[in-house]
Amino acid sequence: MSKLSRRFIKGILVCLLLQTGLVCPAAAAEELIYRGVTFQGQALGEMDRDNVFKIVQAENESVAVRRLSITAAGLQEPLTATYQEMGIHIDGERTWQEAYALGRSGNWWENLWKRWQLARKGAEVPLFLRVDDTALLQKLEELAQPFTQEPQNAELIIGTNNAIEIKPHALGRKADIEAAAADIKMALSAQPKQAIRVEMRFVPLEPEKTTATIEAYRITGLLSATRTVFNAGKVNRTRNIQLAAKALNNTLIAPGEVFSFNKTVGPRTKAQGYDEADIIVKNELVPGVGGGVCQVSTTLYNSALKAELQIVERTPHSMLISYVAPGMDATVVYGSRDLQFRNNTRGHLIIQTAVYQGSLEIKIFGYPLGRRVELRSTKEEEVQPKTIYKEDPAVPRGSYVLEREGSIGYIYRVERLIYDAKGVLIKREQISKDYYPPADRIIRTFAGSLLLDDSFL
Repeated sequence: MSKLSRRFIKGILVCLLLQTGLVCPAAAAEELIYRGVTFQGQALGEMDRDNVFKIVQAENESVAVRRLSITAAGLQEPLTATYQEMGIHIDGERTWQEAYALGRSGNWWENLWKRWQLARKGAEVPLFLRVDDTALLQKLEELAQPFTQEPQNAELIIGTNNAIEIKPHALGRKADIEAAAADIKMALSAQPKQAIRVEMRFVPLEPEKTTATIEAYRITGLLSATRTVFNAGKVNRTRNIQLAAKALNNTLIAPGEVFSFNKTVGPRTKAQGYDEADIIVKNELVPGVGGGVCQVSTTLYNSALKAELQIVERTPHSMLISYVAPGMDATVVYGSRDLQFRNNTRGHLIIQTAVYQGSLEIKIFGYPLGRRVELRSTKEEEVQPKTIYKEDPAVPRGSYVLEREGSIGYIYRVERLIYDAKGVLIKREQISKDYYPPADRIIRTFAGSLLLDDSFL
């Protein structure tokens, strides 16, 4: 057949199509959908983009109320949610693109044939659903919330008899939201017009502290305990002791770690709840915020010594105190004087504190070696106070006023003796040698008088 014959036949076909109205020239010129195209049973022929979106919007109202089911292990009835709640809606842009492309995907002759087929047989645009990921994940999270179980940490439990036990950890579980979302998207793509039913899967959640974590601490028994007493009638001082002891309680110290009292307890200020009570300043008792905290640091210091820990920093008071033997005290001042010791044992340490009526007890638990520790305080020297005379015109002639009695100073040596399980001394070491300065005796005399009655002296 010649080219002329083929052109003649094409021309006749075009004329016939135009005369019968099966091919609309306006659709090609104005970017309208060709006749025969339908969506959800509705004709889209000769519609533009805006009209197609109106159809889609109307269809979305019926899609929005569809319900999707989610099953889970142990769930008797499935959970359901509407497509609207899950952010599922008809993809209007894709619907338009697919509808518009029908009859426009080939060359001129192929497209003419396809349009003729559209006009005769028609073509339905598939239902394309689109998912708002944020809304879907949010709804799935909400549905899965009742099934979420938080993991439980393993616990180290210390009984009243100092026995150690470990409460095992418990695994939690969390819904695999991402997997459920992927299953939903796949099902919507494969069967957009059918009811969707997916199964919620779960992933285990491990706690921060497992049983193995606690076991690795190697805390198996009591290393040391120290008890000191105080006057519970001094309310402010008692309150300060309670606050500092509470801050110390359950402190965990890793092997090799240096413990700092000031860092652990924090500043002793009124903002932190501390009150004014007596503190020692230059051999005298004066009111100060946080008075009594030094009894906590001292009690802890003694327990650290008994636990054979390495003392890194410690400062004695300027005078002897009543609640421990001389040389076994430890003063602390936030920002300047600290109590520090190193955990030189094979495992972790844990500090436990208890404040009873008029007593403070501090225990240190760790990995016992079956040894016994003795602390020994020995007085090496007494230092006599000086007598200071102050002229005072307010003192009558021939009279004397004792302003301060004065006190003897001391030098004390503290040793730590370590015995094995059989009671054999295996180590003896000097811990400290402390100087507690004397307090000078102060006498006020009449101005110009330097002679004192021997009986007064």
